[in-house]
Amino acid sequence: MEKKISKTYQAAIYLRLSKEDGDVDEGAKLVSNSISNQKALIMDFLKSHAEIKEYSIYVDDGYSGVSFDRPDFQRMLDDIRKGVVNCVIVKDLSRFGRNYIEAGRYIEKIFPMLGVRFIAVTDGFDSIGKDNSSDLIVPFKNLINDAYSRDISIKIRSNLEMKRKRGEYIGAFLTYGYLKSEEDKNKIVVDSYAAEVVKDIFRMKISGMGQQAIADKLNAQGILSPLAYKSSIGIRLKTSFGTGNSAGWNYVSVTRVLKNEIYTGTLIQGKHTTPNYKIKARVDKPEEEWVRVGDNHEAIITPKDFALVQELLKTDTRCSPAEEKVYPLAGKIFCGDCMEGMVRKTVPSGGRKYVYYVCSGNKKQKGSCSPHSISEKELMDAVLEAARFQISTVLGIGEALSVLDSAGWKDTGIGKYEERIRLETERKAKTEGRKLGLYEDFKDGILTKQEYVQMKQEYDRKLEESENALRSYRNELKLLKEDKGSRQEWIKEFKKYENLTALDRNVAAILIRQVRVYEGKRIEVIFNFEEELDKYSSVLGGTGSAGRTEGMVV
Repeated sequence: MEKKISKTYQAAIYLRLSKEDGDVDEGAKLVSNSISNQKALIMDFLKSHAEIKEYSIYVDDGYSGVSFDRPDFQRMLDDIRKGVVNCVIVKDLSRFGRNYIEAGRYIEKIFPMLGVRFIAVTDGFDSIGKDNSSDLIVPFKNLINDAYSRDISIKIRSNLEMKRKRGEYIGAFLTYGYLKSEEDKNKIVVDSYAAEVVKDIFRMKISGMGQQAIADKLNAQGILSPLAYKSSIGIRLKTSFGTGNSAGWNYVSVTRVLKNEIYTGTLIQGKHTTPNYKIKARVDKPEEEWVRVGDNHEAIITPKDFALVQELLKTDTRCSPAEEKVYPLAGKIFCGDCMEGMVRKTVPSGGRKYVYYVCSGNKKQKGSCSPHSISEKELMDAVLEAARFQISTVLGIGEALSVLDSAGWKDTGIGKYEERIRLETERKAKTEGRKLGLYEDFKDGILTKQEYVQMKQEYDRKLEESENALRSYRNELKLLKEDKGSRQEWIKEFKKYENLTALDRNVAAILIRQVRVYEGKRIEVIFNFEEELDKYSSVLGGTGSAGRTEGMVV
């Protein structure tokens, strides 16, 4: 017998649909749980319950049921606290929430304490007149809903991880310089306009400009910042930063571009995660767990230029406020004895300014090192001469390699090292066979234990020598088999500066890795491509380090 209810209730009609609900099944389930369907079902229910009057409708569309921190749910609670709502109606318990602990707390404790009637229509639950069976059914259904949410979360996480590994872009918004493909939302393509700006930023950095100087130049040219540009082409971003045309470039936005590896064609995703499906706070993942897919999309910046810029960002590239560009060797000059950076000092005297470098280690702590004082002009002249000599050396190596290429040295060398590998592999196999026979000889009493141990150690030594030899031969063979164009790519960098007359930041950034100043003004210049130079110098019969040049300031 149905219980008659004389009290009138002001009802909050609560509707909810999460993204997960739609992702699971694009068919019947989505239709069943749609906002409009929920509303229609509840309105039909009210037709037979005259004591319940609709006060307001509260909708959280696109919000997970795991968390109760939903905008309209919180608005509904505010109305309950104000006393204008004393009844809450939902289609079913899953629309109310999927966290069984929190859902149970509201249904069993908070709502009864506040005098709120709670109704879940399709679950047949009404807190007015509920029987003992309801006390068991509601927690059980809440538990099922919670488990469902956990299962969905696991499936979604697994699906997203597979997409990352396949190189599919799954972020909401793309990095400046790229757009989502119109044919495939998980594929990214180059934005031609923004890509040219990115190239300009890298060029300016390599030429010696600091990030703030780059930002100032872009703003002066009227080039929109990433946020402003995205806003101008219709991409709406939820951010605490300004997105209008007044939101200009700054030090941070330029640095962000310069450090983003996506411009090399490498897609890196999965840098952050959430602890579980109930906690939405993002936590950083260790770098080794990031999903990195190389050659995933069209590159805007070459890996070589990107690596060069990363090295430049590590160095001290500060410049005076009055100057746009940094000093040519900024961040590259070190004391050769204590390896502390050399500090640039300007001293006015007699109406003139004298610039020199001193060891920062000695400056910090007297006696820890000597000043190693050297004038800027002396240093620049010495480094320029070293650079000229190095360029001449590299170009000479390049010419010699070209002559050898035409004479078929590669084929001869390849055959030689292949034969060496064959013979050494046979020698290693014989040694391994003899080592295996030792134990049988020991077991048969032919060898004593002491003899067995000594001979085993000797064979182990020979095997190690063979492995080292094979490793060396294989490396040399790999070098010989490298594509000629690729092999000599680095030589082209030096070719650009064949007639070098002065050092600027661009030359220093591309060619010079480090300058070391020793006591007595002895200077050592370490050049980029040192490894390549040493390899090919050895092929030509050279000795020592071809990637370093030493000199004295006279």
